[in-house]
Amino acid sequence: MSNADNTSKLPRSDVFNYAFYMTSEMLFLLMPTTFMNIFLTDNLLISAAIVGSVLAIARILDGIAGLVSGMIIQKTREKGIYYSKWITATRWFICCGIILMFSNTSAMPLSVKLVIVFIAYCMINLSMNFIQTSQFNVLAIMGGTSLEKRNLLAFRGTQGVTIATLIGSISLVPIINKVLTPIIGSNYAYFVMGIVCVLPYMFGCHFLAKSARKYEEASPFSAGIKIRVVDMVKSVFTNDQLLILILVMSASYIAQYTVMTLAVHYFTYVMGNVILMTYSMTIGTIVSVAGAFIGPKIGVWLGKKHAMVVGLLGQCLALVLVYFFARTSVIVYIVLYSLFSIAMYIYFGFNANYTIDTGEYHLHKTGKDNRSVANGMMNIPFKIGLLIGGSVPMIVLGKIGYQPNMEQTPEFIEKFMMMFGLFPAAFCLLAAILMLFFYKITDADAARYARENKERAEAAITASKQTA
Repeated sequence: MSNADNTSKLPRSDVFNYAFYMTSEMLFLLMPTTFMNIFLTDNLLISAAIVGSVLAIARILDGIAGLVSGMIIQKTREKGIYYSKWITATRWFICCGIILMFSNTSAMPLSVKLVIVFIAYCMINLSMNFIQTSQFNVLAIMGGTSLEKRNLLAFRGTQGVTIATLIGSISLVPIINKVLTPIIGSNYAYFVMGIVCVLPYMFGCHFLAKSARKYEEASPFSAGIKIRVVDMVKSVFTNDQLLILILVMSASYIAQYTVMTLAVHYFTYVMGNVILMTYSMTIGTIVSVAGAFIGPKIGVWLGKKHAMVVGLLGQCLALVLVYFFARTSVIVYIVLYSLFSIAMYIYFGFNANYTIDTGEYHLHKTGKDNRSVANGMMNIPFKIGLLIGGSVPMIVLGKIGYQPNMEQTPEFIEKFMMMFGLFPAAFCLLAAILMLFFYKITDADAARYARENKERAEAAITASKQTA
């Protein structure tokens, strides 16, 4: 077997293209994750309860798509369709979905608004199932069997995410509220900003696909015997480490999306000044950029498993403190949110590699290559996080008395802070416990699985050529 995977370096252009993709992805995601709910409630005047209910239905459909995306991608790969093709094709649906989501439909009947929101949400998120599954496969192919290369790509991507978040935190709220709204109105300001944010993503997909193609053409990672659909389905339930990881990451994303969903409401109705969100995001993201460079070093020292345990416990602590101390002071919130972000980046850079490790583990255990299925299943934590962390808070807001442009009351603030702080903290604690006691793959195991799986794949290809 060649040791090229471990001795050769990835070209800087390929590392850059992967990092730029991650940067552009985060930039466009900031619009729906940060502003979608408040745009729908305060601009399109759809009640929070209805928004939560419609998005819950859309997210169930999204979850179903997440379940089958890996299977579809694996079957099409067997027919010669590269992962990069999925990335370049589905980006167009995402672009159209963003345009629809932030279109000014305020004068239309409620039923028409809801249909447009539903379609737009599905276009964005169903497409992301296929792109993110393909992206995970691309990372594994570009990194080969070298965990150092896989970590390099993942870390650079994470650093790109923090840079995009920094750009967004500095610019999005001021541009929308202070620049565009006085000129074209609030409804159209979100629309214009949505287009501005999604355009770099279109190029990011192109650059990533361009880099990935040569690795796909050369790598035996993508080759293998055809796997029956029934075996793909079984692989989900027989891969115990994948199931644990899904539970851990689902709980983690529920916490993260709860905070993201409610942050704009916190600044608007608890602090009473949404512009403070700009300062908070900017300072928090500057800290996060530092965390994205320092955190991976701590994570490598701890190992992937314990990095996630320590990070989740740190996030839990920060959120509990938010509940007790951040309802009257934005400075306290900024400090605690910075702690939350730093703790996350101890493990966040490994996210794709946790998934890849479970796929290598199952292939090594069974001899059946269902790694695309494993990678596809890791869309599910995103969907569960969005379903619970994105929908439940909006439904609860309606139940605790939230109305657009309402006056704050002590009763509302108390209930809101429980949802904003304690609810996500509980899920961080749950995730840490599950990871500590039930996830078994060590970094040494992951390296061995990847190496031996490639040796088997190369031996199979050599044998088939000799037979032919």
